[in-house]
Amino acid sequence: MKPLDLSLAEDVRIHAGTKGFPVLEEPVPVRDAGARGWHVPRDLRSPVMVLRGDAIEHNLSLMAAFCREQGVDLAPHGKTTMAPQLWDRQLRAGAWGITAATVAQAAVMRAVGVPRVLIANELVDAPSAAWVARQLADPGFELLCYVDSLRGVAILAEQLRAQDAPRPLRVLVELGHEGGRAGCRSIEEALAVAGAAIASDRLELAGAAGYEGTIGDRRTVDSLAAVTGFLDELRELARALIERGAVEGEMVVSAGGSIFFDVVADRLREPWPSGADVRVVLRSGCYLTHDDGIYERDSPFAGRDDPALRFRPAIEVWSVVLSRPEPTLAILGFGRRDVSIDAGLPVARSARTSTGEPIELAHGMEAFKLNDQHAFCRIDPGVRLQVGDLVACGISHPCTALDKWRVIPVVDEDLRVVEAIATFF
Repeated sequence: MKPLDLSLAEDVRIHAGTKGFPVLEEPVPVRDAGARGWHVPRDLRSPVMVLRGDAIEHNLSLMAAFCREQGVDLAPHGKTTMAPQLWDRQLRAGAWGITAATVAQAAVMRAVGVPRVLIANELVDAPSAAWVARQLADPGFELLCYVDSLRGVAILAEQLRAQDAPRPLRVLVELGHEGGRAGCRSIEEALAVAGAAIASDRLELAGAAGYEGTIGDRRTVDSLAAVTGFLDELRELARALIERGAVEGEMVVSAGGSIFFDVVADRLREPWPSGADVRVVLRSGCYLTHDDGIYERDSPFAGRDDPALRFRPAIEVWSVVLSRPEPTLAILGFGRRDVSIDAGLPVARSARTSTGEPIELAHGMEAFKLNDQHAFCRIDPGVRLQVGDLVACGISHPCTALDKWRVIPVVDEDLRVVEAIATFF
C-alpha cells in the first residue's frame, strides 16, 4: 500500500505554547522532535501526555496477528487518535482502510492520502453528502458510508446527482438495536432501505453493518449474550441480501468496537452461503493505545495469562506534585483539560523524584477528583512523595484523552523522546 503523505502532520510546528513541550525560542517542526534530545522528566513541561513507542508497536502486531488468524479485516476507527502518522502505521500493518465518524474526519484522511475510508455513520446533511459526491471524481479513492432510512437514501442520491458524481457511492445498510444509536430496528426495515439503495442509479449497495458496543460496556454473561444475539441478526441480514442477489461482487459486513471484536469475528466470519464473497471488517480503534481503565479491564485479551498476548497501555500523563497539603493528600498538576474522565479517573502508574530516581508507589496512590488543572489523590502516608516529584498516570478511554493534545511525544523505554505525533481533532 502506498505510504501516506505525512507532510500535513510532520510540518506542524512545536512552539512555545505547545502543551507539554519545552518553551522554545524558535518553532520546531514535528518531524525534527526526535532529534532534539528531549527527555521526560528532564526537559518536558508538566503536564505532558506521552505515548510509549514499544506499546504501540506491540499492539499493532498483536491486532494484525489476530485478524490474520481469524480471517477478518480491520478498518480501525481513526477518531481514536486523529493522527495521520499512526494511521500510516496501521495501514502498513495490514489495515484494509480507516474508519471515520464524520466528514470532517474523513476530509483529514483524504488530505493525507488514505486510499479507503469507511464513514461509519449516516450522511444526511446536504453539505456532507455533497463533499462525498465530489470525492468520487478520484477513481483511486474508495469511500463507503451508511444508510438506515429511505429519506437518507434520497438525500445522498440527490446530492450525487447535483454534483454530477462520475460513479455511484457504495453504501452499507446499518442494522441497529432497541435503545441504540442509528440503524434500522429490524431486518425487514433494513431490507427495504437496501432495496431503495439498489433502485437508485446513484448508489451501490456494498453490504451491511452494525455496532454492538452500545449494547453493553462490560463483558458480562448478559452483555455477551445480547451482543451475540445482535450479531446473529446482522448475519441474517447479510444472508438475506446474499439470497436476494442484492450485492454485486464482494459484500462487506462490518461491526466491532474495542471490547467485543472477538465475538464479532466469531459470529460473522465463514461459513457463508456457497459462492458468497464476504469480507468481514472490524472497526476497533482503541486497541492501538489501549488504556489503564475500561479496555485494560474488558478487552477480549484482558484475561490472557501471557503478557505478550495482551494489549499494553501506551498512554501516560506525567505531572508534577504541586502540593502535599495533608498527610494523605497529594495534588498533581493536571486535570480535566488534560485527561479523559468520562469512563473512569486516571490511575497512578509510577513516580520519580525531580532528579529522576524511582519512587515506590505500589497501590498507595489513587486519584479521586479532578478540577480543570488539578488532580486530587489519596496517598498512603508511607509513600515518600514530595512537592516537585513527578507522577505518571494512565487513563481510561483514549478517544476522550488524545483529543486534548495537539502534539504528543513518543518515548522509548528510557523516556527519551524519539518522535512526536500531531493530532487533527
